[in-house]
Amino acid sequence: MAKQPYYEFKILLVGDPAVGKTSLILKYVENRFEREYKASIGVDFAYKIIELEEKVARLIIWDIASQERFAPYRSSFYKQTDGAMLVFDLTRPETLEAIETWMREIREHAGDVEVLLIGNKADLKKKRSVKPDDIQEWVDRYGCSFVETSALSGEKVEDAFSMITEQIIEKLEQ
Repeated sequence: MAKQPYYEFKILLVGDPAVGKTSLILKYVENRFEREYKASIGVDFAYKIIELEEKVARLIIWDIASQERFAPYRSSFYKQTDGAMLVFDLTRPETLEAIETWMREIREHAGDVEVLLIGNKADLKKKRSVKPDDIQEWVDRYGCSFVETSALSGEKVEDAFSMITEQIIEKLEQ
């Protein structure tokens, strides 16, 4: 017998190209990693059921293409979104700077949804060039949670999806 209550949430992963959005989804849903980069075209999505204490949620995880040529089409993908995972690359500071644009897009098209900031590629410690103080500045500015992940090793990938799901449930139950 399934645990109750049962929720269904639409989660978007957004961020600049090649920050690891697709890789995070593949690691989370299929526990695999593809080393060869393939740009997302349009939108792709995956499903996963998650159990948190006495609650069960079905996540519909959307991977939205971030290339500029897809910008005119992205607004429709934000409809009925429950949460967004805003992903940047810990080895490329410009991807952290770009989160302002992504946050504006989320707020404009999805409204006041729960947002989790993700610094991906934590396994590339020697190439890391984003400073913790810079990350904290963005966390403070947007009042969102933050987690560092590695789609390659799987480090904190499950935690990230659990965190955003818990945030959404908590907001719903207020």
